[in-house]
Amino acid sequence: MKRILDILGVNANKSHYIVVAQYKRADYGVGAEENFHWAIIILEDINEDAALCGPCYQVFDRHFNDERGVEWHLYNKPVTLGRTDKSLGGVVIGTVKQKDLVELGQILSAHLPIVKFEGWNCRDWVIEAIQLLRVKGWIPTDIKEQASLLPSLRAASTASDAARKRGRPQKIITF
Repeated sequence: MKRILDILGVNANKSHYIVVAQYKRADYGVGAEENFHWAIIILEDINEDAALCGPCYQVFDRHFNDERGVEWHLYNKPVTLGRTDKSLGGVVIGTVKQKDLVELGQILSAHLPIVKFEGWNCRDWVIEAIQLLRVKGWIPTDIKEQASLLPSLRAASTASDAARKRGRPQKIITF
C-alpha cells in the first residue's frame, strides 16, 4: 500500500486533524454550547485560509408520529464548515495519518447510534466515538464527558461568531 501511495505522490504520513465541530440550534445560540449539535470532522488543514472541508461523521434523530417513534441515523459525508450560519467552528482533539483515514472511517461508520439512556443524543455519540478513536492512539487526551470539551467549544463558538460578523472564516482551536 505504501508503494502505491508513493507512486501516486500521496504522503501516507501526513497528519489530518480530528475536530469536534459544533452547530447551533434554532433555540440555542452562542453561550448555550451544551445544547449544540456535535459532529466529528476530519480536516486536512486548519489554517485561517483553509477551506475547512472534510469527511463528517454525525448522528441525528427523526421523530415520527407513529409506531416508529424516534429513529437515530448516522450521517457520513464530506462537509465544509462555515457553509451554514449554524456552524460555529470546533476544537482539534487529535490527529490521524493519511494512511489511517480509511480505518478511521470504518470505525466511525460502524459505530451506529444506539440510545443508551434517557436523553442520549448526538453529543453522547461523539463522546463514544472519541473513546473508540483514543484506543487507536489518534486522540491523546482522555475525553470521557461532554463537560470537558465545553470550555474549548465555547471559545470556538465565540471566536467563530465574531469572525463571521467580520466576514472571516470559522475558527478551529486546539483542545
